[in-house]
Amino acid sequence: MEALLYYVIAGAVYFFALAVQRKLKSTYSRWSGVRNQANMTGAQTAQAILQANRMGRVKVGQKPGKLTDHYNPRDKTIGLSEQIYGVPSVAAMAIAAHESGHAIQDEVDYRPLEIRTFLAPIASAGAKFGLPAAIFGSFLGSPLLLQAGVLAYGGALMLQFLTLPVELNASKRAMGQLEKLGLMDDQEKKGVKEVLRAAAMTYVAGAASSAGYIIYIAIIAGRWIFRLPPLAKPPLKPPPLP
Repeated sequence: MEALLYYVIAGAVYFFALAVQRKLKSTYSRWSGVRNQANMTGAQTAQAILQANRMGRVKVGQKPGKLTDHYNPRDKTIGLSEQIYGVPSVAAMAIAAHESGHAIQDEVDYRPLEIRTFLAPIASAGAKFGLPAAIFGSFLGSPLLLQAGVLAYGGALMLQFLTLPVELNASKRAMGQLEKLGLMDDQEKKGVKEVLRAAAMTYVAGAASSAGYIIYIAIIAGRWIFRLPPLAKPPLKPPPLP
C-alpha cells in the first residue's frame, strides 16, 4: 500500500513538473527571439529599474549557465545568466525585471522575503540531513531520531510554500516597474506576462511536489512515530450469511 502510494505521488509530481518545464522552455524560446522595442539588454533593464528606485548600491553581474538568474539579498547583487545579461530580448527584459523585483522587496523590507532568506540555510540542512536521520532512526528503532528527521525534512519542503508568494510578488513588482518606465508596448507586455507566468509555474510545481511528499511522509511516518497499526486488509471471502 505504501509503495503504491509513493509511486502514485511521485508519478503525478514528475509528469506535472515535466509539463511545466516544457512550457517554460517553449515560452522562453519564443520570446528570447523577439527584440524589445527599447533595445535594452537584461543588464540595462535591471540597471534602469534600480536607478529609478535609487538603489545604486545593488550591483548587476553576469553568471555562467542557463536560467541561473537570481538576487542575493546577503551581498545585494543581481546575477543574470549569459542569455539574459547581454541580450535585448523580451524574455531577457522580463527575467531581469523579476530579479529587480526581488531587490525592491529587499529594499522595502518585504517580510516574506526576509523570512525565506533567514530560513533558507536551515531548510537546506533539513533537506540534506532529514531523510538520512529518519532512515537511521527507523533502522535503529529510535522514534526520537526518526521523528526529528521527518520534521526536519518536512520543514525543508514547507519552505517551498513560502517561496511561491515571494516569487509572485516579485513578478507583480516587475510588471509595475516596466509599465512605469514605459519600457514595453502592448505586444511586449503580453510576452513579459507569458514569461513571468511560465516561470512562476515552476514554483507552483515545486509547491505541489512538496505538498505531495509531505502528505506521503505524514501518512507513513505517522504510523511509525505513533506506532499505529497497519490498515486492516479486506477478507479474502465475504463472511457467511446468517
